[in-house]
Amino acid sequence: MKVFIALALCVALASAATFQEEGFLSREFQLFEAKFAKKYASVAERQSRYNIFKQNVAKIQQHNLSGKSWTESISQFADMTHEEFVSQRLNGYVNMKKEGLGAAKAQEHIDIAALPESMDWRDKGVVTEVKDQGSCGSCWAFASVESIESYVAINNGSLMELSAQQITSCTPNELQCGGTGGCQGSIPQLGWTYVQLFGLVSEDDWPYQSGGNGASGSCDDSSDMNKAVTVRGYELLPRNDYNAILNHLATVGPLAVAVDASFWGFYGGGVFDGCPYDSNIVINHAVQMVGYGTDPDEGDYWIVRNSWGPSWGEDGYIRLKRNSTPQCGTDSTPLSGTACVNDGNDEQYVCGTCAVLFDVLYPIGATAL
Repeated sequence: MKVFIALALCVALASAATFQEEGFLSREFQLFEAKFAKKYASVAERQSRYNIFKQNVAKIQQHNLSGKSWTESISQFADMTHEEFVSQRLNGYVNMKKEGLGAAKAQEHIDIAALPESMDWRDKGVVTEVKDQGSCGSCWAFASVESIESYVAINNGSLMELSAQQITSCTPNELQCGGTGGCQGSIPQLGWTYVQLFGLVSEDDWPYQSGGNGASGSCDDSSDMNKAVTVRGYELLPRNDYNAILNHLATVGPLAVAVDASFWGFYGGGVFDGCPYDSNIVINHAVQMVGYGTDPDEGDYWIVRNSWGPSWGEDGYIRLKRNSTPQCGTDSTPLSGTACVNDGNDEQYVCGTCAVLFDVLYPIGATAL
């Protein structure tokens, strides 16, 4: 009888724990729905998303107990499978394999020891607030616009919000570099080329709307528009060159960079080192690198600004592990990750955490009109 009572008590306690856990997850899902304005088409879809949410929360909890140098948290992507996240949210960048639009800048000897131990261009007042690209694959347009904003501020002393919508809607992509253009992907180089030819208006004059509907929108770049800035072109830093990138950040300004963001979905804070080097590295996202520094416990890092809104990561930023002797890997599918149509199918050698050192560039001659 005592054995029976003890067994029954264990079953009852286990059931109570399961019930409490389910209640906790249910409340967390309701908070998640409210915070990110989630709307589902049916009860069945909501239940399906709730089941995925529970699985992701379990993975997040497990990761945060693992002692890694970064934490994970419930983000706007917590109701998506990993496959959905990669296919739906990381389709907005493919690096141009051809070098014809901007040559790699030749580097003289760089005395790394003479550079400052840290640099954060946010402290210089030349970085605008974090934006949210929403359901549009326009990361390339945001990386393009953010860089222009920073260099106009560096060159002219005035920081202004510029129109990511104009670049999303108007930039042609006839070679299908990074997709077919607009919300279906492109590259910052083409955005800067467009601005060089036609100029760029302010965010107030042409506010961003594609994030809400996933549509690129129609282009109206008529001559009577109030153009705010222009650029003279762009320059590409030598690929996989740690010293050149560190020197540029320390002495010149922020950079647009290409990354593999496949494992960034639940990043919550800390120094991220979660991109593997022994499997295919697919470059699928464009962001802005605004500085570098050192964590007393986790070591050196790059400061990277994302375009997934300020509630993601560290107020919209991620710190990527920075190794002075970078680790490298291979992008073995450049046609799905780093090439234009008809470029061929080559493997590409990419270095740095999440390939952050491979494709690094910035606009030149950015000036207010």
